[in-house]
Amino acid sequence: MAKEPLEIRPAGIKLSKKLVTPLYTQVYEQFREMILNKRLRPGDRLPASRNLAKELGVSRVIVSQGFEQLMMEGYIVGKTGSGTFVASIIPDVVLNAPKIETIREREIQRGDLKIDEKRNLLSVREKTEVRPFQMGEPSLDQFPYKTWQQVGNKVLKEMKGFHLGYDDCCGYWPLRKAIASYLRVSRAVTCEAGQVIVVTGSQQGLNLVVKCLLNKGDSVWMEDPGYFGASSAFTNAGVKMYPIPVEEDGLNIDYAMKKFGDAKLAYVTPSHQFPLGYTLSQSKRVQLLQWAKKKNTWILEDDYDSEFRYQGQPLASLQGLDDAGRVIYSGTFSKVLFPGLRLAYLVLPSLELVETFKEIKEYTDRQSPVIEQLIVTRYMEQGYFLRHIRKMRLLYAERQSILARLLSEQAQNHFRLAVAPSGMHLLCWLSPEINISKLREEIERQHLVVSFVNDYSIEKKLSPAIALGFTAFSKYKLRVAVEKLMVCIRHSLR
Repeated sequence: MAKEPLEIRPAGIKLSKKLVTPLYTQVYEQFREMILNKRLRPGDRLPASRNLAKELGVSRVIVSQGFEQLMMEGYIVGKTGSGTFVASIIPDVVLNAPKIETIREREIQRGDLKIDEKRNLLSVREKTEVRPFQMGEPSLDQFPYKTWQQVGNKVLKEMKGFHLGYDDCCGYWPLRKAIASYLRVSRAVTCEAGQVIVVTGSQQGLNLVVKCLLNKGDSVWMEDPGYFGASSAFTNAGVKMYPIPVEEDGLNIDYAMKKFGDAKLAYVTPSHQFPLGYTLSQSKRVQLLQWAKKKNTWILEDDYDSEFRYQGQPLASLQGLDDAGRVIYSGTFSKVLFPGLRLAYLVLPSLELVETFKEIKEYTDRQSPVIEQLIVTRYMEQGYFLRHIRKMRLLYAERQSILARLLSEQAQNHFRLAVAPSGMHLLCWLSPEINISKLREEIERQHLVVSFVNDYSIEKKLSPAIALGFTAFSKYKLRVAVEKLMVCIRHSLR
């Protein structure tokens, strides 16, 4: 029988009551830093909380809280009767998380470390943090970890044996009910729980739609520019894409019907077009629905970030206007909760179509993870989900405003700012005096993640523009990022 690894007692852990940072957070930060620095390796056994608390001269509760945070985020795992160990694989939600400033990194900013120590820490930081302006990243530093943990603990305590077996491949029924209830109120989606299918991420939902509704050689309308996850799903399935230009009021439907009226499906992001940020007008929504009804074709409505609207009333979904059962609605928890959850959903227009999707999904992945579904269900039922969305909506509105102001103050002569009333990124239309190739090089050199709009184009090339994500970054990080972007722009002027 293999022996368990010996308990490791890491040196150099220091707690200070003089810092504003709570003691349990100091424990969390220092162990997290040791794991990211690979001082602690996968499989290493951590000291028992009782022993570590005694050595540090604090209560066991403080150490336990720090360990619980590490465990919840996937850095460590507990084995009953054996102890606590560094996780063998750190999940995506951790690898892609925004950097949480640790005590050690605050020492860097004060200049208390040697140059080689700084270089080592910065290299680790570069590999693990979300880099400035990365799009579509929620603010994980503001995620309610404690509430999520409490809900998760209750779910695990109450979990029954039947939860450990196979479930309906369409998803946990109470979660489907909770999703349908939420969508009916917040997005004006016309649906019941039986029309909802829970999928493992929105990309699986896209692929499922393609498998169930399209054959090789069929044609689809694809927004141009548009989301490459959708275009790749169509391309991989041998589906022919008809790129449709996007105007300020959304998809150019007149052009699409005239040129490609025989398409089998139209893929649209009507609430907040990706990446241009435009909203599909009411007249075009009606026009699109009439075309689908007349041609007996499908519309896939990707409502990827509609929760985050900062001005005016929330927009109703396209699906809510559909009276012919031609719209398939797609939503995700990745943007409102966290990407590592890997849960999304489809709303199908009929129960008959659900049976078709169910047959394909059952042979694709059998089902989405049950425990995660149980936790999300409870999180929604107890009102935490809506509360979190409201909090993030206010936070993101503030961060959008901060970024827009910083850009206007520092770079108004170099680009035209386009701030949409919703979404998780904004656009900057670049001045002709900027050399795009040089700008790309400078952005990489500054370790920024800036998306160029024309990279999402299929045929139509637009005036040069960049998309800047703002949701995952504090005011300080946005200010530093804008300063770096200005360096890039100045070095890229013709």
